[in-house]
Amino acid sequence: MTLAAATFVPLLICTTILMHVGSATERPLADPVLASIDARMGFDWLWFLSITNNKLIAPVLIFAYHALGPQVPLVLLLNIATNRNDKILEFVALLAVSSVLAGATMALVPAEGAYAYFKPTAEQFNHFTVQAGMWHYETLMALRSGEPFDLVMAKSNGLVTFPSFHTALGIMVVYALRDYRWLSWPLGGLNAIMVISTLPEGGHHLIDVFAGALVGVASIFAVRMIGAYERVHVDGAARIGSETARLR
Repeated sequence: MTLAAATFVPLLICTTILMHVGSATERPLADPVLASIDARMGFDWLWFLSITNNKLIAPVLIFAYHALGPQVPLVLLLNIATNRNDKILEFVALLAVSSVLAGATMALVPAEGAYAYFKPTAEQFNHFTVQAGMWHYETLMALRSGEPFDLVMAKSNGLVTFPSFHTALGIMVVYALRDYRWLSWPLGGLNAIMVISTLPEGGHHLIDVFAGALVGVASIFAVRMIGAYERVHVDGAARIGSETARLR
C-alpha cells in the first residue's frame, strides 16, 4: 500500500498539472479538422448521438463510461491484496507513459470536443447526463484565454479531448489485469461498451477514440520494452556476480 501511494499520488498530481499546462495554449482548436476526418471515414457524430439517445441505450453507455474511474483503484487494491509489487509499478508506469503521450498530443492538437463543436440542442441528448462531454469546457476556455486560474486538485476535471484518454485507460486496465482472467474478461466487455460511450457521453470525435487506442497500445509496448531491457541487465548482472563469486 505504501508503494502504491508513494508512486500513484505524485503521478496523479503531476499528471493533473501537465494536462492544465498542456491546455493553456493559443494554438487554434482542431475540431474542424477532427470532424472532417470523421466525415471522410463516413462517420456522422450527430447521427450517432441520435441513435444512442434513447431511454434504453443511453443509461447503459452512461454506466459504462463512468465505471472506468473506479477501475484504477481496483487494479491497485487487487495487486496490493495479492502482494504483486511488480504489477503495481507496471500499472503506474503505464499511467505515466500514457499521460506524457496524451499531454504532448493535446498540446499540439487542442480541441474543445464534439458537443462544443456541433452544439446539439438539449433535446438531442436528453437521455445522457446534463453536462455530457462539456464538464471540461469552462476550465479549458479559461486556460486558453490566459485568465487567472486556481488549480484545486479535488475539483479538477479531465481536460484531454484529443486523444480519448478514456479509451487508452480502458485498454491499459484490461492489460494490467491480464493475470486475473476472471476479472479481465468482464471488464474487457464493459470497457468495450465504454469506448462506444466516449462518443455520446464523453463528447469525443471518432478520431479521438482511434488516437486514444494508439496511446494505450503504445504505452503498453513502451513499458514492455523497458521491462525487457531491465530484465536483461538485471539477469546479466546476476550472472556476472555469480561467476565472480564462483571464481573466488
